[in-house]
Amino acid sequence: TNVIPVADIYNSASLQVPIYCLFVFAVSGAVMSTPIPMRIAKLALSIAGNSPTKLVVAFAMATGILSMFISDLAAAAIFIGIGLTIVEANGGVKGQSGLAKALTLAVGAAAAIGGIGTPLGNSLNMLSMQMVGQYMGVTVTFFNWCIICAPLAIVGCFLASLYISRVFKLEAISDEAIAAVSDKVAGFGKMTAHEIKVIVWFVIAFGLNMASTWVPAINSMLVCFLFTFIAFIPGINLLTKEQYHKSIAWEIIMMIIGVGIVSSGLVSTGLATWFVNTVLAGATAWPFLLVVFVMCFITFILHIAIPVGPPCCSVAVPLLCALAALTGVNPAIVAAIGGVYGGVTTVLPIDSIQMICYEKGWISMGEWVKKAWVSTFILVIVGTFYLPAITALLGY
Repeated sequence: TNVIPVADIYNSASLQVPIYCLFVFAVSGAVMSTPIPMRIAKLALSIAGNSPTKLVVAFAMATGILSMFISDLAAAAIFIGIGLTIVEANGGVKGQSGLAKALTLAVGAAAAIGGIGTPLGNSLNMLSMQMVGQYMGVTVTFFNWCIICAPLAIVGCFLASLYISRVFKLEAISDEAIAAVSDKVAGFGKMTAHEIKVIVWFVIAFGLNMASTWVPAINSMLVCFLFTFIAFIPGINLLTKEQYHKSIAWEIIMMIIGVGIVSSGLVSTGLATWFVNTVLAGATAWPFLLVVFVMCFITFILHIAIPVGPPCCSVAVPLLCALAALTGVNPAIVAAIGGVYGGVTTVLPIDSIQMICYEKGWISMGEWVKKAWVSTFILVIVGTFYLPAITALLGY
């Protein structure tokens, strides 16, 4: 049909983000092959004690922090599993336990929100950064993404979990229930040599990615490719071939390659600009914060209609770029909105991250719909005020 020139198709089908994804999956596989997640869970349990409110908040924060560095799905699976084990040991009944309902919503929300914290936390972060660089000509660096989005992720996880812990009646937790689960996450002893190797490997890789902000000779994509290779070198052996294959979501990688063509088509055909000029023609007269709110809200709504992150981001970012060109919103805000709200939705449990929690069967669809949406909307409100301030401080 020649809607998009062949050259544009090849240019949009970049392998940069898929290579980052391969490294992220290597990190997830390596971390999940160690007791590190269980050590984090043990710390969360020790902080929470017998307080159900502290347990919900502590598990949400632990999930969010872990999902900044590994797959959101893996982080959610770990903590919803441990959390519901506590509920079962405590005599909780499906459909009745307020603690189970709160953990289901809080862990799902925190896994998604935590993933925005670093570029490696979710493939959408890199995808959004790449598209903004392509369409707006401004690079959002690895370091700046962390400075912008890590605080937003931490605050978002805390506020969402605090809200969730307040809207359900949480039953008391018995000492026996805590003891039963503590035994499962304890007993790993001192940190092993394998765990230390995984941590050192990741810290060096992450540090080099951060350093790429100031040292142009360091190519962050090549760093990720190299460190993925290093993980398999004999003598290092951070994970096996089978563990790596199990951790890779090939459908996400192929989808990211494909959705670049969709976003390229929206821009090259002028459809994104036409939509903004037609539907949001009065945006130039709006207050700046209203424009940012509308950007966040549009992406939030799009993610409900398109529950898979990469396609949502590929549609949202071109529209945001066109609206930014009309209103003067800086590229860093556009990149953050595309990654954050294109990757976080708690309204319905049809996003894969929310589904892994909902499918456990402890909360009804009706209760989910009534109460889960607030977590994302809190993030929209916080982002509306926070993103312009932090990006201005960084000079965008």
